[in-house]
Amino acid sequence: MDADDWISAVAADGRELGRLCRERPDTTVRSCPDWTGADLLAHAAGFCRTLDELFAGRREARDPAVVVPPDEALRTYGDDLAALLRLLTATDPGAPVKNWSVLPDDAAYWFRRAAHEFAIHRWDAATTADGEPEPVPPDLARDGIAEFFESFVATAFAYGFMPPKEATLVVELTDLDETLTQDLPRPGPTTTMRGSAPEIVLAFWHRRDPVAFHAGGDRAILEAWPHI
Repeated sequence: MDADDWISAVAADGRELGRLCRERPDTTVRSCPDWTGADLLAHAAGFCRTLDELFAGRREARDPAVVVPPDEALRTYGDDLAALLRLLTATDPGAPVKNWSVLPDDAAYWFRRAAHEFAIHRWDAATTADGEPEPVPPDLARDGIAEFFESFVATAFAYGFMPPKEATLVVELTDLDETLTQDLPRPGPTTTMRGSAPEIVLAFWHRRDPVAFHAGGDRAILEAWPHI
């Protein structure tokens, strides 16, 4: 995926998230039961404003996110999302913008992070309604899996947030006929996950139980999967 793909995903998922949360502001988000729809909308609005300040150099990458009260987010989220989309569209993906990970400090990092932030939270917002949410599109889900490895997992090991293991995670994406491999962080005995890209990306973010996709090797790797 490239910058245009990520911006398109932010636009589509951001608007749907807003629609769902405004329709059910007082309903519990089943996948994040500490939140209501209004709380989730406030989180998304805060993300939009945080990127605005970060790109402008008014905020450090490791600073806490901007906090938006839920009642305010119900009024302003449309404007917050529109401002974020204008910012991303007007910014060169190669422009220098700090991030908190081991990846390069460029705007493209945040284009990608925004796409996956809104993809997962759009799915969350849909859990305020009955039935099963529409899945994350397979190409976006596959990129989200790669982002999880390249940004979150690599950074966690680099800064000692996760204890190092001599183990290798193999992810078999059944819908894309593709296999991804991640050392944790040194190669070792293999644990295999198997499932579709949309299901695996949800499992990485604990919207599904990672153990449900265990297909071989040490289950303990998935039983102890970190909450981020």
